[in-house]
This record gives sequence, structure tokens and C-alpha cells, in this order.
Amino acid sequence: MTKVSALRPWAGHARALALAGDRQGQWGVISALLEEAFGHKLFTALLYLEEHRLMKRLYTSDESISPLGGFKATGNGPWSRLVLEEGQMYVASNEDDVRTVFSEAPMLIERGLQSAFNIPVRHEGRVIGSLNMLATRHAYDDVDQDLAAVVAGLCAPVFIEEIKDAQSAAAGVDRSALDSV
Repeated sequence: MTKVSALRPWAGHARALALAGDRQGQWGVISALLEEAFGHKLFTALLYLEEHRLMKRLYTSDESISPLGGFKATGNGPWSRLVLEEGQMYVASNEDDVRTVFSEAPMLIERGLQSAFNIPVRHEGRVIGSLNMLATRHAYDDVDQDLAAVVAGLCAPVFIEEIKDAQSAAAGVDRSALDSV
């Protein structure tokens, strides 16, 4: 008799990620993994280019809310310090929390996105990106941060590949015209 592993669902996602034929396929697998693990109404992936102090949206599950591409400057706000500099996970429980972090908070709240869970992704000790999920109020209050750390590790190779593509584009960005977080 074969014992069923508690890791079976996550192993299935890890296999699917390893077998995805292109970047879009990889992001689709990551979105499905995050949906199963934590749930989300909106998932975005942001690449962090520390040396340029820029972020780039790599994936979104809904472009009408959160369009792809372009760069956003990082600032000295609480979210940037916590997630990007300290590498800590961020949980927004309700509308007030969302308003303190997201410049587009009114639009997010209007669409029923009153909570957030942001998972930093690291490589060689540095934060290289963030997996960002939004959902209804209090959706992430009791989230399993150990599982989130495992998921971030599975996703790191996809971010590493994206860094290679974004470095040269970031060098030419005029930061004065960008929104910041």
C-alpha cells in the first residue's frame, strides 16, 4: 500500500512549473499554485531590481485592474521597507490596511479587493520580486507563512530568468515620471 504524501498537491505544482514550456505557462502554474494554497481574486508578480530601485509587473491575473509592463519606482514607504528591504511577508487585513500601502486603493476596494498577501521572493539573500495576492476582507489573516516561503522558493527561478530580460530596459528608465510604492 502506497502512503499518500501531504505534499502531493504542492509536488504536482512543482512538476508542472518545471515542465511549463514558456514564461506565460510558468506564470499560469504559479497563479494556480497560489490560488490553491491561499486563494486570490487578483494575483500579480513584481520583479524588483534593487540596483535601480525599480519594480516591473511581470504577471497579472486581471489586466483591467493591474496592467502588465512598465516600471514603478520604489520609495521609503512601509511596504517597500518591509517586503523589499527586510524580505518580510506583508498581510493587509482590510480596507484601512490597503489604503496605507496601495496608491490605487480606492479602485481595488471598489472591486472587492480589501485584503492582500505579499510574499517576497529571494535569490542569493536578496529580494528579487514579490508574489502579490488580493482578495476579500480578512482573507489572509491566518495564512500559512511556512507554505508561502516554500512557494517563494519554487518561484525564484522564474524571477531569475525575468531579471535577465529587465536589466537593460531598467537602465534607461526616467524615474522622475514614475509612480512609487
